[in-house]
Amino acid sequence: MSAAHIFQNEQDPTNLYIANLPDYVDETYLENMTRPFGTVVSTRILRDNSGQSRRVGFCRMETREMCEKIIHSLNKKMLPASSEPLLIKFADSGNKKKKDFRNQQMMGYDNSMQHG
Repeated sequence: MSAAHIFQNEQDPTNLYIANLPDYVDETYLENMTRPFGTVVSTRILRDNSGQSRRVGFCRMETREMCEKIIHSLNKKMLPASSEPLLIKFADSGNKKKKDFRNQQMMGYDNSMQHG
């Protein structure tokens, strides 16, 4: 398996992870912020049980190139009333999360075998 193929499996090329968002940023704000770079497929802000923003969101764009433009232009930028610069990167794919979970399960299994 090539390194490029492994990379593609671990990251979603059209989905961005965006952290350090100020509390006021909602899905509409995120869409308006990223729309100048191309077609926005979807946006999502993670919230806790009370509906408060976790200051993390996702933005799915139509192409990888659009995502790269957003990363290049907005990563490490400060939004108004923000205490930290934006952190924008390609989101991990579901495949990577499943693989990490399986690895954690195996590590737990291995640890229990060593101690038991």
